Amino acid sequence: MTRTLSALLSIVLASLAIAATPTPVAAAEQDDNAITWMVRPSDGVGEDGRSWVELELDPGETVQEHLLVRNLGASAVTFSLTAADGYFTETGRFNMLTADRESVDAGTWIEIQDDVEVPAGADVIVPFTITVPGNATPGDHPAGVAAAIRSGGTEEVGIESRVGFRVMTRVTGELAPSAAATVAGEYSGSLNPFDAGRIDVDYSVENTGNTRLSILPQVEVSTLFGLVSYTATGEEIVEIAPGESRAAEISFPSVWPLFVYSADVTAVAEPVSEDLAARGIEPASAHALVVAIPWPQLVSIAVAALLLWLLWRDRRRRDRKVAELVAQARRDALAESAADRQPALRRMAGSVAVAIALLLSGPTAVAATPDDDPVEIRVEIAPRTSPSATPPATPAPATGGEDLATTGARDMSAWLWAGAAAVVSGAVVTGAVIHSGRRRSLETELRSR
Repeated sequence: MTRTLSALLSIVLASLAIAATPTPVAAAEQDDNAITWMVRPSDGVGEDGRSWVELELDPGETVQEHLLVRNLGASAVTFSLTAADGYFTETGRFNMLTADRESVDAGTWIEIQDDVEVPAGADVIVPFTITVPGNATPGDHPAGVAAAIRSGGTEEVGIESRVGFRVMTRVTGELAPSAAATVAGEYSGSLNPFDAGRIDVDYSVENTGNTRLSILPQVEVSTLFGLVSYTATGEEIVEIAPGESRAAEISFPSVWPLFVYSADVTAVAEPVSEDLAARGIEPASAHALVVAIPWPQLVSIAVAALLLWLLWRDRRRRDRKVAELVAQARRDALAESAADRQPALRRMAGSVAVAIALLLSGPTAVAATPDDDPVEIRVEIAPRTSPSATPPATPAPATGGEDLATTGARDMSAWLWAGAAAVVSGAVVTGAVIHSGRRRSLETELRSR
């Protein structure tokens, strides 16, 4: 339990500085004296100007390198020397595994002494060897060496400060630089239908090859077949070792919900080593769909459509009621007009009846009735006497008033028939004119309503 607590506190309180620049210097307190030191690569004689050690070795090959420890303090210090697997942090800086984590790769290939005592203001060069296993895979294998001191606390708990540099070993063989990417997105909208939302895109890039890479991610969010699109460039990954990955997030503000968006990430990878610069690396890409349902907008449209439908229904009811009122008014007007035409029709019928009566009674009025006294007309004709002539006949009396009356009545009957026809025609025309006038006035009245 005590060892576990010590390891945990060592992780939390450890201060690690691995050389990525030509000035790896650290300071610590030991025995109430300030300790300052630095660690540099060496050629066995002194500093050789390198910032770190970078080698290209064959499987099974062994080489010797040197590190220089310089004590910048005022008293002698004993430094512990360590070697461990290396990695790159999220910010792109190189680091070594802490003491509580076991190395499994290039950190196990390095052999170095456990500690070294360095006098005040002096330099000490320490050799170390790198032995590549025979079954080592081709590619880059990061590791590091460091000089550390322990200060404060007790033997179980304390602060370990260390300074070192990376040892990058490339095992010869087929190099296969490659990268992969993943992406996911989420839309965050507003309850206000007149406010746009935001799309948050989470992506990760992984070095799936066997060489160090520099990667520049680019993210695009689009919809409507590319008519609406947003693009952004992620933070450049300066250096990433094989097997490592980086995750990041990019937010796109002022995005309107258009049901679905396409989120695409493209990672353009470039090799770090100059000998691989001319080799093209296929960009890594990933695709995802982001659902952006415009719920506030859909609800607003539904409410607006419901209001329009209610207005239309009310308008239709009013139009139907007006049409019913107009139809009722038309029926009432037609009934009133029919009632008004009855006296006129009766008058017209009376006129026609009188005319027909006159027509039928005309000949009878002129002819003699049985009660009238007959008129006797006697005509005597005395022919000239001739010997051979026969005796003259004696004319018979004639009561010819009926024939004369009939002859006169026939002439009067024609005039009476013409007069009756004129009366009937006039009555018909008068009725038609009256009916047409009433119909026009009724239509005019209906239009005004």
